[in-house]
Amino acid sequence: MIRLTIRVLVYALVLAIAITLSPGINIYPLLPGVVDISGTYLLFGILFGLINAFVRPLVLLFTARLVLRTMGVFAIIINVGLLWLMSWLAGDVLVVSEPKLIWLLFGGTVLTIVLMVLESLFGLEMPAFRSQIETQFYWRWVGLLSDGRRNKIADNLRAAQITTIIMRYTEDIAVDMTPLSRFRHFMQKMLFQDVDLMQDLTLPEKTRYMIQELGPTFVKFGQIVSSRTTDLPPEWEEQLAKLQSNVPPFSYDKAREIVIKELKDTPENLFSSFEREPFAAASTAQVHRATLHDGTPVVIKIQRPNIDVAVRADLNVINDLTKRVQRKQVWAKTMDLYGLVDEFGQSILYELNYRNEASNVNLLARNMAQFDTIHIPKVYPDLTTDKILTMDFMPGVKINEVNQIEAAGWDRSLLAREFVQAMIKQALFDGFFHADPHPGNVLVNLETGQIEFLDMGLMGELNRMQRMALGDVLVSMVEGDGYSLGKAGLRLSRPLPGAVVDEKAFLEAMERFGERFLGGDAPMDEAFNALQTMMGKYGLRLDRNFVLAFKTLMQADQIIRTLDPGINFSKTAVDSSTILMRDEINTDNLSEMVSKQLSRSAREVVYRIPTLVEATTKWLDQYEKGEFSVKVDTSDLTPQVDKFDKAITKSLDRLLLGLVLTGWLVGAAIASTIDANVWGFSLSQLAFYMFLAGAVIGAFVVIQTILRLNKEEDNFE
Repeated sequence: MIRLTIRVLVYALVLAIAITLSPGINIYPLLPGVVDISGTYLLFGILFGLINAFVRPLVLLFTARLVLRTMGVFAIIINVGLLWLMSWLAGDVLVVSEPKLIWLLFGGTVLTIVLMVLESLFGLEMPAFRSQIETQFYWRWVGLLSDGRRNKIADNLRAAQITTIIMRYTEDIAVDMTPLSRFRHFMQKMLFQDVDLMQDLTLPEKTRYMIQELGPTFVKFGQIVSSRTTDLPPEWEEQLAKLQSNVPPFSYDKAREIVIKELKDTPENLFSSFEREPFAAASTAQVHRATLHDGTPVVIKIQRPNIDVAVRADLNVINDLTKRVQRKQVWAKTMDLYGLVDEFGQSILYELNYRNEASNVNLLARNMAQFDTIHIPKVYPDLTTDKILTMDFMPGVKINEVNQIEAAGWDRSLLAREFVQAMIKQALFDGFFHADPHPGNVLVNLETGQIEFLDMGLMGELNRMQRMALGDVLVSMVEGDGYSLGKAGLRLSRPLPGAVVDEKAFLEAMERFGERFLGGDAPMDEAFNALQTMMGKYGLRLDRNFVLAFKTLMQADQIIRTLDPGINFSKTAVDSSTILMRDEINTDNLSEMVSKQLSRSAREVVYRIPTLVEATTKWLDQYEKGEFSVKVDTSDLTPQVDKFDKAITKSLDRLLLGLVLTGWLVGAAIASTIDANVWGFSLSQLAFYMFLAGAVIGAFVVIQTILRLNKEEDNFE
């Protein structure tokens, strides 16, 4: 009750301040002699609270993306509408003077500012510390509205939630930096007696809680940032690292409901045992341990409720914002911000389908079958769907738990070399590699000493030429050859939109780059980060698969440095490649490769026989006629010709306009010297006014031309 009372009082105070500061808006006693002006403000505080609670969410359901796109400016328009609604409902009690639109705009602006300040000061909104998507029942119904198309209601709903959450945390952080923080803390203790408050949290802790409350899409962003540990202060690194594992779970009832819906039976019937408490919880799913009826221990990965709809809405909102930013900001265009975000979104959507992960697990298991020291879990397809994945339980500890590994009697240096060999086999030989091998996804079985891979939702792929270029990168790093690394970088990248790449200057810079960052025992993450910075400086952007490959190798480098600081990753990788190459080149493999290529060539020839026969017949017909026809494709020239034609037409139009204006000005100047009357008007005065009009038109044309030239110059740059 106290929370409602304080909220009504704050809203009444907001209205009182806003109306006092708006001369064109007046409020009168509701019932003179019965309800005075103070009571009227209290009643309007209740009315404003009801409108905020019921009308504003409905408006935001259709306009929240506009609020986000305009950086909150459209919220003023919403408050103008709410103020008009209150004046319409109040009749003669709340009066807006003429011109009403001007005073409503002024009042709505004041109302927005005062409301934001007082809500921040009184701490009316309390952070929830976790995502509410899975507990909000309406997301299930919102998901039914999409029908395979973009869901505008879901987009607006998530835009409204994102805006509210960010504003809530921003207000808390901003007020905490002022002397008013004590008053806010006092009010929040009174309002939220049963909730842990945020005043004792640091800025990195508050940021982590904000990311968790924003939901799985933003947690994924945070996890990507946390992987760049060399760029972060220790406190931020520690908090963002918690996004990998410190994610609150959802209830067992929800998990059971999803299992029944996806597998068409209860957990009690499908498994001999099923643990109610989750074994682990992540941003998009949580994992429960279970036992099959034959006694095999397994884990069941269950996708969080409703996140598929919310994630798609998040990505739509983020893509819209980045597209808008990229159109207006040079730095965003330079780094192709929209392209980066779009690639990130595609990878998240791919991970949300667990059948994709099941296929990844099976392929990686086949590729790693030659290593006795590597173990990939078995997937159970009968117990796997788009939202549930069932596979073997992998007993083990994180690969960076060196004390436990040593206590179990395993050689850390040998484990490091085996891990490097497995990663190099995946990236350089198979072209299919685990793209997120952080310690939580790579375990060591203390009983067998095997290295175990988990979470194959995100995998990288490289074709044969890309794998050769990646190998060239590793050799160049070992040899300290910056020039060769630059040549490989050109093959691994593509120009940024609108960028003109000076390859000679880039290679010269890379030669100097090699002297500073390559050779010796420099960490791989420093070298790769410096390489990406250098490429961005010269208008180059790495292909997405190479970004994944480099990120994977950086994570692998961090792991082996933990296991054995004396190992150089690049050199060990090259040595492992030599060993793997020797094992790969044998009679059986060569025979299989030749047979496969011959089979492909034979099938291609069979497909092309009708085409070859038809082509041969045409050539013979042309030979008998004594003539050959040659087709010249000018399709690529057509756009350039059209552009040239338009440019010539515009230039001629401007030239004609210039001649007309010149004639107008000269004729008017001459006519102004003639002393004569035309239809009762002085010819000199008419000519003078025509001269002024021509001068104004000419000035307008000149200014427009200058602005257009400046715009074209900016676009060219």
